[in-house]
Amino acid sequence: MGVYLLPSPAFLAVFFISFVTLSVHPEPALAITRHYKFDVVLQNVTRLCKTRSTVTVNGKFPGPRIVAREGDRLLIKVVNNVQNNISIHWHGIRQLRSGWADGPAYITQCPIQTGQSYVYNYTIVGQRGTLWWHAHISWLRSTLYGPLIILPKLGTPYPFAKPYKEVPLIFGEWFKADPEAIINQAMQTGAGPNVSDAYTINGFPGPLYNCSAQDTFKMKVKAGKTYLLRMINAALNDELFFSIANHTLTVVDVDAVYVKPFDTETLLIAPGQTTNVLLKTKPRHPNAKFFMSARPYVTGQGTFDNSTVAGILEYEESPKTIQSSPSTKKLPLYKPSLPPLNDTSFATNFTNKLRSLASAEFPANVPQKVDSQFFFTVSLGTNPCSKNQTCQGPNGTKFAASVNNVSFVMPAKALLQAHHFGQSKGVYSPNFPISPLIPFNYTGTPPNNTMVSNGTKLVVLPFNTSVELIMQDTSILGAESHPLHLHGFNFFVVGQGFGNFDPKKDPGNFNLVDPVERNTVGVPSGGWVAIRFLADNPGVWFMHCHLEVHTSWGLKMAWVVLDGKLPNQKLLPPPADLPNLPRSFLLPVLELRKETSVVLQNVTRLCKTRSMVTVNGKFPGPRIVAREGDRLLIKVVNHVQNNISIHWHGIRQLRSGWADGTAYITQCPIQTGQSYVYNYTIVGQRGTLWWHAHISWLRSTLYGSLIILPKLGTPYPFPKPYREALIIFGEWFNADPEAIINQAMQTGGGPDVSDAYTINGLPGPLYNCSAKKNTFMLKVKVGKTYLLRLINAALNEELFFSIANHTLTVVDVDAVYVKPFDTETLLIAPGQTTNVLLKTKPRHPNAKFFMSARPYVTGQGTFDNSTVAGILEYGVARKTIQSSHSTKKFPIYKPNLPPINDTSFVTNFTSKLRSLASAEFPASVPQKVDSQFFFTVGLGTNPCSKDQTCQGPNGTMFAASVNNVSFVMPTKALLQAYHFGQSKGVYSPDFPISPLIAFNYTGTPPNNTMVSNGTKLVVLPFNTSVELIMQDTSILGAESHPLHLHGFNFFVIGQGFGNFDPKKDPGNFNLFDPVERNTVGVPSGGWVAIRFLADNPGVWFMHCHVEVHMSWGLKVAWIVLDGKLPNQKLLPPPADLPKC
Repeated sequence: MGVYLLPSPAFLAVFFISFVTLSVHPEPALAITRHYKFDVVLQNVTRLCKTRSTVTVNGKFPGPRIVAREGDRLLIKVVNNVQNNISIHWHGIRQLRSGWADGPAYITQCPIQTGQSYVYNYTIVGQRGTLWWHAHISWLRSTLYGPLIILPKLGTPYPFAKPYKEVPLIFGEWFKADPEAIINQAMQTGAGPNVSDAYTINGFPGPLYNCSAQDTFKMKVKAGKTYLLRMINAALNDELFFSIANHTLTVVDVDAVYVKPFDTETLLIAPGQTTNVLLKTKPRHPNAKFFMSARPYVTGQGTFDNSTVAGILEYEESPKTIQSSPSTKKLPLYKPSLPPLNDTSFATNFTNKLRSLASAEFPANVPQKVDSQFFFTVSLGTNPCSKNQTCQGPNGTKFAASVNNVSFVMPAKALLQAHHFGQSKGVYSPNFPISPLIPFNYTGTPPNNTMVSNGTKLVVLPFNTSVELIMQDTSILGAESHPLHLHGFNFFVVGQGFGNFDPKKDPGNFNLVDPVERNTVGVPSGGWVAIRFLADNPGVWFMHCHLEVHTSWGLKMAWVVLDGKLPNQKLLPPPADLPNLPRSFLLPVLELRKETSVVLQNVTRLCKTRSMVTVNGKFPGPRIVAREGDRLLIKVVNHVQNNISIHWHGIRQLRSGWADGTAYITQCPIQTGQSYVYNYTIVGQRGTLWWHAHISWLRSTLYGSLIILPKLGTPYPFPKPYREALIIFGEWFNADPEAIINQAMQTGGGPDVSDAYTINGLPGPLYNCSAKKNTFMLKVKVGKTYLLRLINAALNEELFFSIANHTLTVVDVDAVYVKPFDTETLLIAPGQTTNVLLKTKPRHPNAKFFMSARPYVTGQGTFDNSTVAGILEYGVARKTIQSSHSTKKFPIYKPNLPPINDTSFVTNFTSKLRSLASAEFPASVPQKVDSQFFFTVGLGTNPCSKDQTCQGPNGTMFAASVNNVSFVMPTKALLQAYHFGQSKGVYSPDFPISPLIAFNYTGTPPNNTMVSNGTKLVVLPFNTSVELIMQDTSILGAESHPLHLHGFNFFVIGQGFGNFDPKKDPGNFNLFDPVERNTVGVPSGGWVAIRFLADNPGVWFMHCHVEVHMSWGLKVAWIVLDGKLPNQKLLPPPADLPKC
């Protein structure tokens, strides 16, 4: 049949560029993402004149070839269109931290059921060579297999002569009967299964079998060329000798690891193993053809397929040869001389030649010290026959196989899921024996008792354990070679021998310099093999004999490698499409992808046109709407000269702190021309939140709404509104806000205040030049209920808001439902959101109504003392239109807003906010406290630099602080510094838990107003229950401070005026139904008490949401350490995370 040549690597680089989607490595030119789709379908395949409906991938037998380069990421979607359950293993891929993609059914995943699909997602790290993929459930790999070829990185040569062409040779076995029926019958009767009817090369039996002359693999070569043959033994049950008549092969690679080259006429390759050899063709046309033949190497006593497969090596003829010879059919066909079937001497000599390169470029990193030693017997055995059954195994038993006499019982749940989610009880036990419970003369006279024990027992290894494992064959039911494959690791074969392993003598002969590195090794028949590996890959990893019948009988076990301490030493979380992932762990119900471009846009307000930074040219920015449980992927592209970061205000970012968006806290900013994808899932939240820039004062124009609807089918806990309307309060500056704050920070004075407040970006009719187009109009119908989603995006002011002659019902704050209450006016601080119901009048009121907001002021500084208004306008019915020539004469009513300093109203309003505290929406207030903190929040000063005149108090510079520490922004992102253990010189973990010098906080202020400066953080163990008292001070005047905590909601359990009294005030704390928020106002001249559970690992910012105070340093950050369980650990950083 046809030639099966690989194209040259240069061609591959061009061909596969169509698969590029994103870079997954620091070298985008070298590492790309390649997408494949595997449709598992039935296909009629004819071999040996027998047609069989065969399970295939994409209708191909063998399956499709996967080609990638070292460093590439693969996303392979497997769709199951057959009745069998399916899983695919990527044999030899290390799957570093990506064990969910390893593929063995019931070990790392539940199988893919009929009609379902799964995307195997993994990156090839530090590997190049020939590997392969195959089904890993029952005996389906008899037809479900194919090559996985890993080329070196672009520009990296092979460490041997560059081949002219590359050719994969895959050995397999063909069964006329259904292999699934064969093994099922054998498992029922206890007998050995029927053997195959032929071996195959690239799916073809070849001319030595009946009816197969046309089903022969032919490899055409040119004289005087070097070919790289990539050989894979995908046979189910037989090790194979292979040779090409009259040609020498040079072994250069085994199991995708380069070896010291050596020449051989014949090679041995076990099931699961791969071998790359160079074939140098003859310098001239030899006027002959040559068999490429393989037949089994047999050590056991059972039956086997005693046949030989052959392909044909055929030289291409030059034009001169064709002219002088009328026919090439008469060329002689030479056959190779293969070793005898049981030639263990050849097998031993061949394997002894395999040595690692052990060079500077390709070192052999053999563990020199050993932390844990294991001694495993690998052997056959028996299980008793069930009652009322006749079994066909030895002496009426059933064949079995075991490791340390434990025959592995496959679980009904995937082991990796059970381990990851802490649900091992009833699934597996972590007590696999490290050596045989009863030692015996392993290779001598076998014991009379051949019975095995049965169980799902695993070995548990701490991360980075250096392991030495001796695997010893036994004579029970006959000595036999066993090719053992270890998933998730390569190992070094440091020694092997015959007879019983001698722990006193044999280690002295171990090769710790250049042993061969493999993923599958043969335990010699009647002998032993010693391997070493470093357990540096967290997860659950299968180890089993790659003779499929032995695996079926139980010669298998698994290792659990625990997470390490560092974030990059932890198993990644399971993908959302993992088959049969428990519902409680399902991630998104929907994945929303949005791309936003940060661009300059001319915007006119107050008759002043200003070029301003916007998202997608909109002011305010675009609305994001999602549902609880959805996953959001928002690509932000920076087209302006400013550095950019976007914060998703109020999103908890559970384990996804990399998406929180605070510049220099959780990320370096996105620089000009760069982009970043914010990737997060909305967990347990619904309501109104918002997004905004989180760098300098850019949020004055870069902001928008983030509306989270309840899950589909879940109602609001209040009457369903007729419509929903969005109202976002902001501030407008005629000058550039960046220039305003930069000037203030240079001079030390207070910044200029805004020129107007806005509703949905519009100042409204109370400002000059704003009456017509720049007024927000809300049109409503009579007798309807509207849900108004209010957001205070103003930079520096808390706001009163009211609609003239209408009552508002508060139902939600900061995306948390509250006990509904009515109010004419509400207070909303910067950063806060409030949802209210507006019930319109039953009949047309023949009037319009101002919706007005103006500031609540507590401090002594200047402020924008103006009022913004929108207009609530009732739709006019047709009858009204017919009877009235104009609606312009309707009177406009204005609301009565509280005085600008009405703290009494504010206190009464905030005291009404209570959680629902219902069964469906409980208030999970921490009842016990692990750590208590007392933070003063207030203004202060920094000294003026020499040779500078400063405009702050008494010639100083304005500052602000928490516990008198004015936060200094780092030049590196704190989360990255923490995650990678690089905190030195970036931050110190010694933020004071209370003021270093206590004073009468709300009394006569101290004379010394100077602050200290530093980047100091609080460190919390995972799941710490925190109580935090935040106390305003009278330094430079008492003032309200809306404090926002990233990454958490908290409960506001108490507040009051004056100094907090730790003896009396806690007695009045509300631990039953306190309001739950993400932003809370510290009362002017008072205090507030909050509690929260530190259950979200990462680095989390807390700061005053009055932007000028944050600029002056009123901010701090918390580090929450990882928990012990996998789902309590920070996820690793995304590949596109911006760099500083």
